[in-house]
Amino acid sequence: MPRIFAVIVAYEPDPTLFARLLKVLNPQVTGGVIVNNGRVLPISQALIGAARFDVIQQISNTGVATALNLGYEWAEKKGADFVVTFDQDSEPLPDMISSLVGTYHALLREGQNVGAIGPQQIDRRTGERCAFIAPISCRRLRINPPLGKAVEVDHLITSGCFVPMAVWKDVGKFLDPLFIDYVDIEWSLRLRHRGWRLFGSADAMLLHSIGNDVKKFGNKQLFWHDPLRHYYIFRNGIYIQKLPHIYLRWKVSDGLQLAKKFLIFTLAGLPRMSHMWAMLNGMLDGYNGKLGPSQKSFLS
Repeated sequence: MPRIFAVIVAYEPDPTLFARLLKVLNPQVTGGVIVNNGRVLPISQALIGAARFDVIQQISNTGVATALNLGYEWAEKKGADFVVTFDQDSEPLPDMISSLVGTYHALLREGQNVGAIGPQQIDRRTGERCAFIAPISCRRLRINPPLGKAVEVDHLITSGCFVPMAVWKDVGKFLDPLFIDYVDIEWSLRLRHRGWRLFGSADAMLLHSIGNDVKKFGNKQLFWHDPLRHYYIFRNGIYIQKLPHIYLRWKVSDGLQLAKKFLIFTLAGLPRMSHMWAMLNGMLDGYNGKLGPSQKSFLS
């Protein structure tokens, strides 16, 4: 049996959701580690131990990228064959990881160079499936894979991402200075640049919520964040435009997406000046390469 270890990045998690995540993961993985960027975890050590998880306690919030790297390094020392990563508020279905393993081997039999596989996300607030994005050529095409067949995708989010340890060793660490936002996207694109392929599967499912809220614009839904997260989104989005492994068509596509988001968040975000100021500061810092945790406040 393959040795599969889970890595959970935590920062002041909801105790009920977090305990549920550990409980559902316990029978699905060989073991796991919680990288805690916050203060004391709001669940008992007995519960953590019963789920066969270790804890790496950070002195301060070092961000998602650093936490993921610590988790992967921990799993490597444990002799992991695969790593599956999670946000603190996600909830995989009881067969999610076995479904990902089955999909992985099916893709190998097809001769695919599998770099990572992600589950179909179900937004726990709306109950709607969150579509994957197809590899970008010009337009962004959102796709929902049919049952029984994985589809190639542009990138995968952190939560539920199933990665062979050999791939992480080949592609390298997540970019620590990004701190949060675009961490998974940059790594996904770097993975593809090295010849690996990413896949999404509807056979594996994950309950998940992105952002503070989700709002409808026509037939599309947009994930909503506070001004500080909008700062990170625009800062890191602008910064990775400068990286050599980000191909031109993707830069153009994501640049257009950022322009649309700037318009929507400025017009619909409250307070408007806080959101606009955060995004403008983010773009400036991203262009100038000022990364890491922000010391700025954007609340009016």
